[in-house]
Amino acid sequence: MREVEIKAHASRHDDVKTYFDSCLGDGREVHKSDHYFRRPGESIQALRMRCYNGIVEFTTKKTHSGPQGEDNAEYEFRAMHDQREAALSFFHALGYEDFFIKKKDGWEWFDDGCHIELLNVNSLGWFLEIESLLPFDASDLDARKARAKIDDLMSKAGIDRADYESRSYREMILESEGGIQSKSHSC
Repeated sequence: MREVEIKAHASRHDDVKTYFDSCLGDGREVHKSDHYFRRPGESIQALRMRCYNGIVEFTTKKTHSGPQGEDNAEYEFRAMHDQREAALSFFHALGYEDFFIKKKDGWEWFDDGCHIELLNVNSLGWFLEIESLLPFDASDLDARKARAKIDDLMSKAGIDRADYESRSYREMILESEGGIQSKSHSC
C-alpha cells in the first residue's frame, strides 16, 4: 500500500478528542507497542514488529518524507500474539539488532478512507496522525488529493500547520531517549 500521512503536535489533545468524538463517535482506545530492528551498523530501521489487539504485525517500508508529510510504500503481514517470541528470535538469528521501542496510547477513528489517531507517544507528548492508504499504483494526483483531505481534517480539528511534524518518531525518540529503552516490552 501507499501510505499518505501527516502528523502534528496536539498540545490541546482534549479539544482534538472532543472534536472527533462529536463528529465520528467516541474514539476507540488504542495501545500499541512497536519494536524496531535495524541491520548492524545502520542508523535507520529495517523493520517493525507491532503488538496490539492480540496480533503481531510485521512491517517494512520504503519511506519518502518531507515538509508535506509522508508518502510510503508499506509491506506487511500479521501473526497471532503467540508468535511474538519466535519472531524476536528469528529476527535476531538473521542478524537484526534491537533499535528502539515506541509506545502509543490514545484513541482512533475512521472517516471516509482516513485512519485518525490521537496518541501519546513515549515521552514525546500528544500527536494527531491522519493517514490514507492508497494502492501502490496510485497516481501522484491521488496522493495530493489524499494529502489535501488530511490537511482539511487537521484544520477542522484545530491543528495549525505550524504544529505539523516532519521528523519521524524514530528521530524524536532517539534524540530524546537515546535508543532502545528496554528489552522488556509487552503486547
